Amino acid sequence: MTFPRCFSLFAPLLAIILLTNPALSEARDSQDLIDEVCRQMEDYGFCNRVFHENMGSPVVDYVGLTAIAMDQTIRNATSTHEYISDLLRRTTDQSLRNVLVACENAFGIVESSFGAAMQSFHRKEYEDMLKLEQVTPRAQASCETSFTVPPNPPNPLAERNREMRILITMAIVSGKAILKL
Repeated sequence: MTFPRCFSLFAPLLAIILLTNPALSEARDSQDLIDEVCRQMEDYGFCNRVFHENMGSPVVDYVGLTAIAMDQTIRNATSTHEYISDLLRRTTDQSLRNVLVACENAFGIVESSFGAAMQSFHRKEYEDMLKLEQVTPRAQASCETSFTVPPNPPNPLAERNREMRILITMAIVSGKAILKL
Protein backbone atom coordinates (compact mmCIF):
# COMPACT_ATOMS: atom_id res chain seq x y z
CA MET A 1 0.00 0.00 0.00
CA THR A 2 2.84 2.40 0.64
CA PHE A 3 4.23 1.97 -2.87
CA PRO A 4 1.19 3.45 -4.68
CA ARG A 5 1.00 6.31 -2.18
CA CYS A 6 4.73 6.96 -2.50
CA PHE A 7 4.45 6.80 -6.27
CA SER A 8 1.52 9.22 -6.28
CA LEU A 9 3.65 11.72 -4.34
CA PHE A 10 6.63 11.47 -6.69
CA ALA A 11 4.74 11.19 -10.00
CA PRO A 12 4.02 14.93 -10.26
CA LEU A 13 7.65 15.71 -9.40
CA LEU A 14 8.89 13.23 -11.99
CA ALA A 15 6.56 14.74 -14.61
CA ILE A 16 7.87 18.24 -13.86
CA ILE A 17 11.47 17.07 -14.16
CA LEU A 18 10.82 15.32 -17.46
CA LEU A 19 8.88 18.22 -18.93
CA THR A 20 11.32 20.92 -17.86
CA ASN A 21 14.58 19.13 -18.59
CA PRO A 22 15.76 20.64 -21.90
CA ALA A 23 18.03 17.72 -22.76
CA LEU A 24 15.18 15.23 -22.48
CA SER A 25 12.68 17.35 -24.41
CA GLU A 26 15.24 18.23 -27.10
CA ALA A 27 16.12 14.56 -27.55
CA ARG A 28 12.45 13.85 -28.10
CA ASP A 29 12.29 16.73 -30.55
CA SER A 30 15.30 15.31 -32.42
CA GLN A 31 13.47 12.02 -32.86
CA ASP A 32 10.42 13.95 -34.06
CA LEU A 33 12.56 15.59 -36.76
CA ILE A 34 14.08 12.25 -37.71
CA ASP A 35 10.60 10.75 -37.92
CA GLU A 36 9.42 13.61 -40.10
CA VAL A 37 12.24 12.97 -42.59
CA CYS A 38 12.27 9.17 -42.40
CA ARG A 39 8.54 8.72 -42.82
CA GLN A 40 8.99 10.12 -46.32
CA MET A 41 11.51 7.39 -47.23
CA GLU A 42 10.87 4.01 -48.81
CA ASP A 43 12.69 2.37 -45.87
CA TYR A 44 12.06 4.11 -42.55
CA GLY A 45 14.33 1.72 -40.65
CA PHE A 46 17.35 2.35 -42.87
CA CYS A 47 16.85 6.12 -42.64
CA ASN A 48 16.38 6.10 -38.86
CA ARG A 49 19.42 3.86 -38.39
CA VAL A 50 21.65 6.09 -40.56
CA PHE A 51 20.74 9.17 -38.54
CA HIS A 52 21.13 7.51 -35.14
CA GLU A 53 24.43 5.80 -35.99
CA ASN A 54 25.94 9.11 -37.11
CA MET A 55 24.61 11.58 -34.55
CA GLY A 56 27.37 13.19 -32.53
CA SER A 57 24.95 14.05 -29.73
CA PRO A 58 21.38 13.13 -28.83
CA VAL A 59 20.24 16.61 -29.87
CA VAL A 60 20.11 17.41 -33.58
CA ASP A 61 18.19 19.87 -35.75
CA TYR A 62 17.48 19.89 -39.49
CA VAL A 63 20.91 21.36 -40.20
CA GLY A 64 22.49 18.46 -38.31
CA LEU A 65 20.29 15.91 -40.08
CA THR A 66 21.21 17.43 -43.43
CA ALA A 67 24.91 17.25 -42.57
CA ILE A 68 24.55 13.57 -41.66
CA ALA A 69 22.58 12.74 -44.80
CA MET A 70 25.01 14.59 -47.07
CA ASP A 71 28.06 13.03 -45.44
CA GLN A 72 26.61 9.53 -45.74
CA THR A 73 25.58 10.18 -49.35
CA ILE A 74 29.11 11.25 -50.25
CA ARG A 75 30.61 8.26 -48.43
CA ASN A 76 28.21 5.85 -50.14
CA ALA A 77 28.74 7.41 -53.58
CA THR A 78 32.53 7.28 -53.18
CA SER A 79 32.48 3.69 -51.96
CA THR A 80 30.13 2.60 -54.74
CA HIS A 81 32.15 4.48 -57.36
CA GLU A 82 35.28 2.60 -56.22
CA TYR A 83 33.35 -0.69 -56.18
CA ILE A 84 32.17 -0.11 -59.75
CA SER A 85 35.72 0.69 -60.88
CA ASP A 86 36.89 -2.55 -59.30
CA LEU A 87 34.09 -4.51 -61.02
CA LEU A 88 35.05 -2.94 -64.34
CA ARG A 89 38.66 -4.09 -63.93
CA ARG A 90 37.51 -7.66 -63.26
CA THR A 91 34.60 -7.98 -65.69
CA THR A 92 34.96 -9.32 -69.21
CA ASP A 93 31.24 -9.56 -70.08
CA GLN A 94 30.69 -6.68 -72.52
CA SER A 95 27.01 -6.08 -71.69
CA LEU A 96 27.85 -5.80 -67.97
CA ARG A 97 30.83 -3.56 -68.76
CA ASN A 98 28.56 -1.20 -70.72
CA VAL A 99 26.13 -0.92 -67.82
CA LEU A 100 28.94 -0.49 -65.29
CA VAL A 101 30.39 2.38 -67.34
CA ALA A 102 26.99 4.09 -67.23
CA CYS A 103 26.85 3.50 -63.46
CA GLU A 104 30.40 4.73 -62.99
CA ASN A 105 29.39 7.98 -64.70
CA ALA A 106 26.19 8.21 -62.66
CA PHE A 107 27.94 7.76 -59.32
CA GLY A 108 30.63 10.20 -60.42
CA ILE A 109 27.88 12.80 -60.90
CA VAL A 110 26.39 12.00 -57.49
CA GLU A 111 29.81 12.22 -55.86
CA SER A 112 30.80 15.53 -57.48
CA SER A 113 27.37 17.14 -57.09
CA PHE A 114 27.21 16.31 -53.39
CA GLY A 115 30.81 17.46 -52.93
CA ALA A 116 29.86 20.85 -54.36
CA ALA A 117 26.59 20.84 -52.38
CA MET A 118 28.57 20.23 -49.18
CA GLN A 119 30.62 23.36 -49.89
CA SER A 120 27.40 25.36 -50.29
CA PHE A 121 26.08 23.78 -47.08
CA HIS A 122 29.15 24.93 -45.14
CA ARG A 123 28.64 28.46 -46.51
CA LYS A 124 24.97 28.22 -45.41
CA GLU A 125 23.87 28.68 -49.02
CA TYR A 126 21.07 26.16 -48.69
CA GLU A 127 19.19 27.03 -51.88
CA ASP A 128 22.36 26.51 -53.92
CA MET A 129 22.99 23.27 -52.01
CA LEU A 130 19.56 21.96 -53.00
CA LYS A 131 20.02 22.93 -56.64
CA LEU A 132 23.25 20.93 -56.74
CA GLU A 133 21.63 17.93 -55.04
CA GLN A 134 18.52 17.87 -57.18
CA VAL A 135 20.38 16.65 -60.28
CA THR A 136 21.47 13.50 -58.49
CA PRO A 137 18.25 11.44 -58.38
CA ARG A 138 18.14 11.30 -62.17
CA ALA A 139 21.84 10.38 -62.39
CA GLN A 140 21.44 7.62 -59.82
CA ALA A 141 18.29 6.34 -61.51
CA SER A 142 20.15 6.09 -64.81
CA CYS A 143 22.36 3.44 -63.22
CA GLU A 144 19.36 1.44 -62.06
CA THR A 145 17.56 1.62 -65.38
CA SER A 146 20.70 0.60 -67.28
CA PHE A 147 20.25 -2.89 -65.86
CA THR A 148 16.74 -3.15 -67.33
CA VAL A 149 17.86 -2.67 -70.94
CA PRO A 150 18.41 -5.91 -72.87
CA PRO A 151 20.48 -8.03 -72.63
CA ASN A 152 19.76 -7.37 -68.91
CA PRO A 153 23.01 -8.33 -67.22
CA PRO A 154 22.77 -9.35 -63.54
CA ASN A 155 22.72 -6.33 -61.24
CA PRO A 156 25.54 -6.40 -58.66
CA LEU A 157 24.55 -2.87 -57.55
CA ALA A 158 20.90 -3.39 -56.59
CA GLU A 159 21.33 -2.84 -52.83
CA ARG A 160 23.87 -0.05 -53.30
CA ASN A 161 21.46 1.74 -55.65
CA ARG A 162 18.59 1.34 -53.19
CA GLU A 163 20.64 2.80 -50.34
CA MET A 164 21.93 5.62 -52.54
CA ARG A 165 18.38 6.49 -53.61
CA ILE A 166 17.31 6.72 -49.96
CA LEU A 167 20.37 8.73 -48.87
CA ILE A 168 19.88 11.24 -51.69
CA THR A 169 16.23 11.64 -50.72
CA MET A 170 17.15 12.03 -47.03
CA ALA A 171 19.57 14.85 -47.90
CA ILE A 172 17.07 16.63 -50.11
CA VAL A 173 14.14 16.31 -47.69
CA SER A 174 16.15 17.47 -44.67
CA GLY A 175 17.73 20.26 -46.75
CA LYS A 176 14.31 21.52 -47.81
CA ALA A 177 13.29 21.57 -44.14
CA ILE A 178 16.15 24.00 -43.41
CA LEU A 179 14.65 26.48 -45.87
CA LYS A 180 11.32 26.35 -44.03
CA LEU A 181 12.93 27.49 -40.76
